[in-house]
Amino acid sequence: MKRKKLWALVLCAGLSAAVPSAAYAGEVVTEAETEAVETEAAEAEAPETEAADTVETEAAEASEDQLGAPTDFQIDPNTGEYSFNATDERVGYYFVRFYALDENGNETGEYITSSKRINGGKTGEYSGTLDLSGAAWGTYHVNLTSFAPAGTDYASPAPVTVSIQYGVDQTLERPELLAMTSGNQLELVVDWWTLCDYAFTQYMPEMKFTFYADAECTQEVQSETVDLQPLMDTLRKNPPGMIYIWGWSTSEGPHFYTITSDSNESTFAFKNDIYTYNLEPGTYYVTAQALSKDDYTKDSQVSTALEITLTDGECTEEYTAVTTELWTDPTLMDMPGANPGQQEDRVDTAAAQGISGLLLE
Repeated sequence: MKRKKLWALVLCAGLSAAVPSAAYAGEVVTEAETEAVETEAAEAEAPETEAADTVETEAAEASEDQLGAPTDFQIDPNTGEYSFNATDERVGYYFVRFYALDENGNETGEYITSSKRINGGKTGEYSGTLDLSGAAWGTYHVNLTSFAPAGTDYASPAPVTVSIQYGVDQTLERPELLAMTSGNQLELVVDWWTLCDYAFTQYMPEMKFTFYADAECTQEVQSETVDLQPLMDTLRKNPPGMIYIWGWSTSEGPHFYTITSDSNESTFAFKNDIYTYNLEPGTYYVTAQALSKDDYTKDSQVSTALEITLTDGECTEEYTAVTTELWTDPTLMDMPGANPGQQEDRVDTAAAQGISGLLLE
C-alpha cells in the first residue's frame, strides 16, 4: 500500500516538473486524482489479501485432515526384517506388502506376501519380519501402507515404496529334453518338471534350441529361441494347485507318447510345450539352454546334446524318441502332470540356491 502511494506521488511530481506553464494545467495530476489512484490501489489490494488468507486457511484444514507418512522404511531383502518410524499417532494401522511387477514395472494382481496388521496409535519405531517364501524371482514393490482409523475423515498418505529384485546372481535350472523324430520332422518337448520349477520361481525364461553337425557341438547348423511365458496361459492345475498340466491330448497327434506310473499306463500326445522342426536329411546334435530375461539372473547350463537322425521321408505316426539323462516322464493321477521341486537331482534348482535379493534404487 505504501509503495503504491509513493509511486503515485512520484508520478505526480514528475508530471508537474515536466509542465512549466498553466497552459498545460489540464494534463497535471491533481491532488483529487492522486487520492483516486490511492483508493483504486487499496480496493485492488484488498481482494488479493483476502484470497491469500483463504488459501492459508484451506491449507491448514488440509493439514489437519492429512495423516503423516511414516519415514525411514527399511527392509532386508534376504531375511524379510523391516523397520520404519511412525510420525503420526492418528494413523489407525499399517501393512507391509509385496507386489510383483510386470515387464513394464506395473504392480500385478494381489500382494504375494503381507505382514500382519500393524496397529498404529503412536509414534516411534516399528519393526517386524516378513515371510519371504512366496517371493519368486523377478522385481517387486514392497509397500508400507498407512490406513486411517475407521469412522474418521483422515486422508491416508501415499504408500512408502521400495523396489527389490530377486534371483540376483542365481542360475536358471538346466533344461531336460525329449526329442521325437519321424521322417524329416523333429519335435522337441521341454521336461514338465523343468517347466514346473520355472513356474514356481514365476520366471519363465526363453529357451534356445541349437542344432549342430558334430558331436562336439562346434559346427552350428541353426538355432531358434522361443519364449516359454505363453505356456502360463494354457497351464492347468487339477485340482487347483495340486498338479501342473502343461498340455496333452488323447485324440490329436500325430505322435502319442506312453508313460507308466504306479502300474497305471497312459498314452497321449504332448500339446503346447512342443516345438516342431523340419531339417535336411542327416544326423544332428541338438541342445537346449534357458536364457535369462534380465541383467540379474544367469543363463542356465546347456543341456546334454541329443543325437537325432532325420531322413527324406514324410512324418508318420511311427517315431523314435531320445531324452536327456535327467528327463522324467510326467506322473499319472487322473491325467499326466508334474509338480515343482520334486526332482531334486536337477542341475541348478532354485530351491538349492536359496533367496538372493537386491534393493534397487
